[in-house]
Amino acid sequence: MVRVKLVSYTKDGERVVAVASKMSRSRKGWDYHWSEMSDQEVETWIRDAIMHGYWSVLEHSAYTFSIEGISRVASHQLVRHRIASYTQMSHRFAKPVDEYYTPVVPPSAEKRAKDLVEEAYKEAYEHYYKLLESGVPEEDARYVLPNGVNTNIVVTMNARELYNFFALRLCSRAQWEIRKVAWLMLEEVKKVHPRLFKYASPNCIIHENFVREEPITLEDVLSGKVQLVSQRCIEGVKREGIAKCVRNAREVVSDGNNE
Repeated sequence: MVRVKLVSYTKDGERVVAVASKMSRSRKGWDYHWSEMSDQEVETWIRDAIMHGYWSVLEHSAYTFSIEGISRVASHQLVRHRIASYTQMSHRFAKPVDEYYTPVVPPSAEKRAKDLVEEAYKEAYEHYYKLLESGVPEEDARYVLPNGVNTNIVVTMNARELYNFFALRLCSRAQWEIRKVAWLMLEEVKKVHPRLFKYASPNCIIHENFVREEPITLEDVLSGKVQLVSQRCIEGVKREGIAKCVRNAREVVSDGNNE
């Protein structure tokens, strides 16, 4: 069962981003803007930066997550996002044995061939354990572990990289497990910085906002409150199907299983 938890973040991140955004257009220094900026201005300057694509100011706010119980399939996709820091559980030192061996069963296999997948996982585990008993070192015995073997990873990304990550991985085109991680990460950061991540969304909505007079949010699309103006998203989905596509993408967390 995947678990995503925001364990650390830049507490004043929203204000830091807003002040940095305003300082790029002002002759006044940090102390003046920090003391004088109102909460309304914080939201205004964050929105201005995002809507005009001034992404660099978002790099001043960082977020660290503990992501547990995902497969090596998912973690391999995660680490492709290179503007980030990662520390992953090593199967060289932390052997996945006994109750710590809980490989991930994909939902499609759960419905169609759960017994077959579990049998394959069991056989892989038995071979792994026999290799350890025969004296093969952990770093070599792990070669027979399945891609679905469970792992834990600590991830740190700044807000700019999170926007990029969400744009790609919230999308229905993303593989189901990394998509689930992305939706859960978004839920976590919105709890602490709702203004900074107000416009975080899959690419279809990010690009939609570049052509609208007034920006819309992910919640607007999910609730059906708005009509889109783009003829199609960058993945080729036509305008009339985009909202449904976004809702389908979010169904991966509809069971609410982030323990």
